[in-house]
Amino acid sequence: MKKEKLLVPFIAASVLVGASVTTPVFSHSAYAASSVSVYQKDVNSLADYYAPFYKTVEKKLKEIEGIKDDEKALAAYDQLANQIDQFLTKTDKNYAMNHLNSEADQLQGYLYDSLIALYNYIVDLEDYAYGDVSDAEFNKISANFEKEINAYNTQFQQKAKSYKTKRKVAFNANMSYLLDEDIQPSPTAPSTPADSNGTYTVKKGDTLTAVAKKYGMTVAELKKLNNLKTDALKVGQVLKVKSATAPSPAPAPQTSVSAKQQQIVSYAKTLIGKPYKYGGTTSKGFDVSGYTQYVYKNAGSNISIPRTVADQYKSGTDVKQNSLQAGDLVFFKNGKSVSVVGIYLDKQEFIYVSSKGVKTQSLSTAYWKNSYAGAKRIIK
Repeated sequence: MKKEKLLVPFIAASVLVGASVTTPVFSHSAYAASSVSVYQKDVNSLADYYAPFYKTVEKKLKEIEGIKDDEKALAAYDQLANQIDQFLTKTDKNYAMNHLNSEADQLQGYLYDSLIALYNYIVDLEDYAYGDVSDAEFNKISANFEKEINAYNTQFQQKAKSYKTKRKVAFNANMSYLLDEDIQPSPTAPSTPADSNGTYTVKKGDTLTAVAKKYGMTVAELKKLNNLKTDALKVGQVLKVKSATAPSPAPAPQTSVSAKQQQIVSYAKTLIGKPYKYGGTTSKGFDVSGYTQYVYKNAGSNISIPRTVADQYKSGTDVKQNSLQAGDLVFFKNGKSVSVVGIYLDKQEFIYVSSKGVKTQSLSTAYWKNSYAGAKRIIK
């Protein structure tokens, strides 16, 4: 059963962690006379209450993404819905009318309503799985859900930053987490010295010996160049190599790659290993479409693309799979809905955000080959 939106714009709440229902409600005039420390305690306590549960939700969603069995995945979704329901019920009971100021109430409203939206989406997802919702209906539901979550996130950030400036408060780590506060890496800073060295991205099955041989190096040279203490490699790991002795590149495609396309690809690779985060749009953590939007925005070209997978799929120009170029967006279906987007690199390789973070994959593998939905070119 779906949860209804609140009848008032935002849920009123006491943001003092551990406060009981007997917490006194201060009048606006009395609160206005309070010190900055009271405002600071107010908003940071709100963050301390919500952030741990948001982290629990993210962890659960990552676990679900790794489940291959549909029935087990649905059971996990159902468990998550129950967790959300219990958290919201606890919030209603303990915090609903015990608030200190309307600004904190608004901040809580965005967090609370985001959880309602996720709960309702899971209900729709389960209905879709059991055939009670059509493909067309679910595609619309998914697109609306992404837009709704993105809107709440934007409103929360704007209100919080306004609150911070107005009240001159310092946010704690949990508030920074909820805000996705981030120091962006410079897109123009070279990742390696400007010498004859290149890079190689580790693929499944690679060994130090094989990579070293491929680039005319010894294992000792390769380990020294990358400050490696062991021979262990991770898929997606970027190694420095001697490009001067690298094998000859494959023949160039009919259409050469532009400087902007190369910027997109190079910058996308600098984010390998960054974590997945539900609703994330910064290098502290991304969701699939948040990553592609971030790369295009910050790769030096300042290109704006839509926030959601569905809207990104409607953007740009259609590209046939045999005509893919570096920087093209590649899309994949989960069932009949387009749900994953990545950035094409070269030689059937693309980069995207999985539950384990930003990594590269090959279009040649059976899973991605079967779920491939199409590609779009943003840069012409």
